[in-house]
This record gives sequence, structure tokens and C-alpha cells, in this order.
Amino acid sequence: MTELWYLVADMWISTFFYGIYLVLFCICIYILLHRPLNLANTILLVTAIALFVLSSLQTIINIILGAADIDNINIPYDQLFYAGNMLYVANNAIADALFIYRCYVIWNHNIYVVVAPFIMVVVTIVFGVDQALPLAPFFGITLGTNVLVTGLTAGRIWWIGRQNRVHLKPDMRARYMSSISIIVESGVIYSAGILTWLILQAIPFTFPAADPTAVMLSQVVGIVPTLIIVRVGLGISVQSGSNVSSATLLNSDVDSRSRPHILGIVRSDKSGIYDLEQNIQSSDSNWTR
Repeated sequence: MTELWYLVADMWISTFFYGIYLVLFCICIYILLHRPLNLANTILLVTAIALFVLSSLQTIINIILGAADIDNINIPYDQLFYAGNMLYVANNAIADALFIYRCYVIWNHNIYVVVAPFIMVVVTIVFGVDQALPLAPFFGITLGTNVLVTGLTAGRIWWIGRQNRVHLKPDMRARYMSSISIIVESGVIYSAGILTWLILQAIPFTFPAADPTAVMLSQVVGIVPTLIIVRVGLGISVQSGSNVSSATLLNSDVDSRSRPHILGIVRSDKSGIYDLEQNIQSSDSNWTR
């Protein structure tokens, strides 16, 4: 009976978090479809759909495997189990790639900043695909990648705000802090889940709880990037130029042609120079408080 309820709990956790993901995904798609059609938004739309489709397939496989465990249904169990793992590896790689791309854009397309995170993602894929390799390094390197990319992204926004803090109004500074909090808080969610799994699987008497945690992570890996898109779309975005930057508040009533893309970055004009005061005044006139 204990084993039965353990399997039922796994299935319940998977479907519960999938329900949360479904709601966030619908909001995310609504936001993206109401934004300007450009390369950045197209990338995010395709990425969001890919993450959700892979998570949906993994949920279906988890339900099938759970039903087979409970009722001893004759299915190609090992093949489905491996397929489920590969879906998670793919989802994890796509989510990490999205975070790395966002970091790359915020760092004004500095490729050297994201070389290390990119290599780390490749290594996690290797550990994820080869089932003969231990699983702990996969999650450990994934944790390191998330912490590194989150730190680089939030640190860049903080540094831009610090450089221009004298010229920025108090509400602008508050928006910079809100932008940082969105990135850090969202990054902490997945990182905390991975760290929890690493701790649980390392301690013998807590090892049984590692499997439900892994099931939760299979949905959180898609929830976190989707949550970032939703929070940025409904909250704060950072508008960045080559030399100076300001924060702008997204609002659905503003003319969509004046909006930055959802990554929160607006590239500077060809001269690469913005006048800070004019930029802030433009923000005041173009964005609803």
C-alpha cells in the first residue's frame, strides 16, 4: 500500500505542477501574441511553445509509466523511461539556452560573457544523454549554470543602474531593482529545486523523496522561463542603450510599436549614443505609469 501511494503521489505532483504550467503558458502566449513581431519575440514564442510541448509529452509519459507501475501494464517501460529522461534533458537545455541568450543580449551581444555557460550546457547534455554516467553531475552543473547566468544578468543590470544612479529618478531606480528581482527570484526557484534534489539523493534516509522532487523539476524547468516572460510582460522591463540605460514599465495600453521586445532590451541607434535626460523624458511620455 505504501508503494502504491508513493506512485500515486508521483503522478499527482506531476499533474499538479503541469496544471500550474498550463495556466502560465496560456498567459505567456497571450502576452507574446500581443507584442510586436520581431526576431526576439519570435524566438521567445517558439521557445515557450517548445518547452510546453516537451513538458506535455513528458507528463503523458509519466502518467503511462505510473499506470504501468500500479496495474502492471505490459509496455516498453525502459524505452519510455529513457524517452522521458531525454525530454527533460532537452527541456533543460532549451531553458538554459534561453537564459544564456537573454544574458548575451543584456551584455550588448558580448559573446565572451556566455562562453562558459554555453560549455556548461553542452556538458550537461552529455551527462543527461549517456545514462551510464552518474546523474548528480548533470544536476550539479545545471545548478552552476543557472547561478552563473543569473548572476551575470542581474549583475549587468545592477551595474548599468549604478553607473547612471545620479541621473535616474527614484522611480527609475526602483524599476531597476524590480528587474533584478524578477531575474534573481525566478532563477532561485529552479536552483532551489535542483539543490533540494542533490541533498535528498545524497542522504540515505531522504533518498525516497528525491524521485518526487525530480518529477516536480520536470515541470519547473519549463515553468521558470515561462514565468520570467509573464513577469516581464506584466511588470518591469529594462531599456538599454550602448552608453546609458533607463527602466521602463510595460503596459498593455501603450502603442505596441513603441514597446521594447519582451527580453527588455532596445538596441541603440547607429551612432550608439543616447542622451540620458531625453531618454528618460521619452520614457515618461511613452509609457503609462
